[in-house]
Amino acid sequence: MKQGKRVKPKFPIEYRLLIMPLFKEREQKHVTLFAMRTINEFNNFRYEISIDTILKEDIIRFTINGLKAPQMNLPGTGPAVKEIEFENLKGEYQIIISKHGKDENKFFVDISDKQVMLVKTPRKKFSEIVTDSKEW
Repeated sequence: MKQGKRVKPKFPIEYRLLIMPLFKEREQKHVTLFAMRTINEFNNFRYEISIDTILKEDIIRFTINGLKAPQMNLPGTGPAVKEIEFENLKGEYQIIISKHGKDENKFFVDISDKQVMLVKTPRKKFSEIVTDSKEW
């Protein structure tokens, strides 16, 4: 059976950001989880994404600086990952994801204790936002 050629997307997705509310039982508080991962998976190590994060008023900026090798030299496979939690986020926020301070994607999300809703996404993007851990 002959297969067709794979069509590459014009703007391939490189990163996926999961945004979801969590209730931390131990501390008895609500937080919003931001978990960034690469789409590509690695065979030798579980890398960590190096990210600078700035929260200023209603703007959350993630600047991706690259990948960091793991501290432990234990082999593992999977995507590079970075998780960050914020407390007391409620309302509409602009999420800016930047690669090395150059390319930028701007999203708008509405955050509550119960859910995160994606309000607006850019047309040309190297990253995407999901709000369900099953999609991550």
